[in-house]
Amino acid sequence: MRQYETMVIIDAMISDEAIDAEVQSIASIISAGGEIIRRDDWGKRKMAYSINKKTHGYYVIFYFKAEVSVVAALEVAFKHNENLLRWTTLVDYPMTDIIYDKNLVQSSEEITPIDADDGEAE
Repeated sequence: MRQYETMVIIDAMISDEAIDAEVQSIASIISAGGEIIRRDDWGKRKMAYSINKKTHGYYVIFYFKAEVSVVAALEVAFKHNENLLRWTTLVDYPMTDIIYDKNLVQSSEEITPIDADDGEAE
């Protein structure tokens, strides 16, 4: 299973109950074939530009682990849902899993400061 991040913008002009139903619907699709790690509800916000003559959207970000088939099922569901204005799914690479090469890090002792007066190293 891979880790994914999906951001969804729901039409903010629908009722709060309908927004909650949309969020729960997305969560149930993900939970059916994967595991939700975290969900960030940004709430209603003004969009940078209008989408389908709508100026406000409800933003939700899902962080989850799932197979590719779950992402494909999400895309199909999103395309048929008129309450979703925009969405994007990215493969998420958590920063804690990245291993840095310690040989590439330069110690502070190796750095020689430049004198501001003459531009040469001390």
